[in-house]
Amino acid sequence: MSLQIGIVGSGGMSSRRAENFHKLKGVEVHSVAARNPETGPALAHRVRATCTSNWEDLLTNSEIDALFVGTHNALHGPICIAALEAGKHVFCEYPTARLAPENRRLAELIASPDSPVFRLSNNESISAEHAALKERIAGLGPLFTSHFLRLTPGKGKRPDVLLNLDLTGPPALFFVYHIHTYVSLFGPANWVHATAHYEGLKDDKGYDRFTNTVTIGFASGGTGQWTWAGGIEVESAIQEAQIVTRDATLIEAADGWDISTQSDTSPLVFGDNERSLEALFLADVRDETDWRQDARIGLASAAIGHAAEISAREGRVVRMDEVI
Repeated sequence: MSLQIGIVGSGGMSSRRAENFHKLKGVEVHSVAARNPETGPALAHRVRATCTSNWEDLLTNSEIDALFVGTHNALHGPICIAALEAGKHVFCEYPTARLAPENRRLAELIASPDSPVFRLSNNESISAEHAALKERIAGLGPLFTSHFLRLTPGKGKRPDVLLNLDLTGPPALFFVYHIHTYVSLFGPANWVHATAHYEGLKDDKGYDRFTNTVTIGFASGGTGQWTWAGGIEVESAIQEAQIVTRDATLIEAADGWDISTQSDTSPLVFGDNERSLEALFLADVRDETDWRQDARIGLASAAIGHAAEISAREGRVVRMDEVI
């Protein structure tokens, strides 16, 4: 019997996931819940689904087994919590939740052995590159430090709602997929320190440009640092990353990672990804995976974003037990 899924949202990611699920054997897109009167019905028509303007309609429909949540960050937590409490499986775009209390409630729900599936859209769970990186790092001794930098001249094709502190949160939340990579490799954080600067900040908490830096101390040892700046004076986007362990330095390259020592540098070798996140979610529902481990990494990653928001606002180091 096919998994019946409801789609929350009709923007870019919701459209992509809905169309992928529509093509996947063993899944049927039952309904689309969207407030946009144009894109919602159009998406529903493309995937042969019904359409509603209220996401809560999906929770009360006994025919629907699962939800995909692709609306803006401020609604991720409330919708995911309500869906899990209603017994629906959930596949959600990152982050898990805009607010720390919502994150904590999600952690409580998935701790139950009877919890429905909770899957996030981070690609590490299906990435052959990440699997190879994780395996290689395990043999390179303890982490010393890691650094990530991303500079962009604008927001690209992202919607205006992205650069909004209330709806989307700080960059440590909407860029949480970069943090997620390192939490997957080295585990959760003990503490967080962050700084933030926003220009053109409006009454509705939207802004024009930003710079954010987040530094964490991993519970397992070593540090991580991320710097994001957007809307700045730079001709084209720049991104770089390094991971420094005792026995090697890993350097992000255009097509993966290079592993460098004092004697030589060689590329990390990895294969191709074999399945999609939509297919993985179907396997989760069929009880073929350890989805809780991936969910815990997602929750720990979002918690770093919540702690970073407090740290930047109050100008202090935040211990993770304040937010988890």
